[in-house]
Amino acid sequence: MGWAVLGIVLAVLLVITVVYLIWRREKCKRIVRNMDEEEKCRKLNELAEPFGFSYDPGQEVFVGRVDAWQRREGYERLFDKLATKFNMVMDAFPIYFDYQDRTWLIEFWKGQYGINTGAEAGVYHTNRLVAPKQRKHVHYNAVSDCEMPLIGLCLERRGEKLFSLKRYHWWLAAFRMGMFSQPGDLVMYATLTFSNTGAAQAFGRGLCEAGFSETEYRVKNRRVSVILDRTICYTGLEKWYRKLVQCVNRCYCGLFRFVTRPFRNTADRMLFLYLQLPWCFRRMLGLKAFGKKVRVKR
Repeated sequence: MGWAVLGIVLAVLLVITVVYLIWRREKCKRIVRNMDEEEKCRKLNELAEPFGFSYDPGQEVFVGRVDAWQRREGYERLFDKLATKFNMVMDAFPIYFDYQDRTWLIEFWKGQYGINTGAEAGVYHTNRLVAPKQRKHVHYNAVSDCEMPLIGLCLERRGEKLFSLKRYHWWLAAFRMGMFSQPGDLVMYATLTFSNTGAAQAFGRGLCEAGFSETEYRVKNRRVSVILDRTICYTGLEKWYRKLVQCVNRCYCGLFRFVTRPFRNTADRMLFLYLQLPWCFRRMLGLKAFGKKVRVKR
């Protein structure tokens, strides 16, 4: 008799839970549908700002802010080495060069960041000249406002343009939420316009030293254009680990689309997700947050 009563109680609780979840889901739908486009954009920017991003409604991407907290962290090669541990499978292209008694690093990234497809261009330097053999082992600081080049960034996926941006920045980055891509699916077009021709020529020499051919970059006055249509081939355990991570990322993308399936555009999907599962929304915007977790001594 006792087990029968317990079964009935559990069944009632289950029904109540299901009814509550359905009611809550419908309530979240109504809230999102009752918001106008301006209100949606304002709310997303408010939610994304603490993570170092702003929302571009015209292209449906989250873009790195100039005043993002990531700027204080700078860059270390360890970040790239541990990226796959945080479900980030990217092609990384670091370009080192010396200019004005400092060693500079301009790095490009493209690939899958968890359940987001994106690309980045970061500009950093040390406070001194660094020997070539030590360049991969030192800490780089983000450039100051007066040193920021005008960066143009365009990302294509299988021939379709995902976004195009141009602004003065130390780390121009953009991410399309809920889209799955292999790094090899992506072609990145980048242009950097420096304050003088000396910096552009130094960067050009860095591209040459990094193995880029004359068909992949062009230096004209203060402007350098780069095409990143190559992908990095991995072997051994790293190759299979990246494939495993991508399988997980693909599943997460499908789950995201399933959970937010009443909506189609990014703003609606993200707000709907935030209202239902705030912790999941925060995790999606935690891009590049792993830098704080893997800091090493300078």
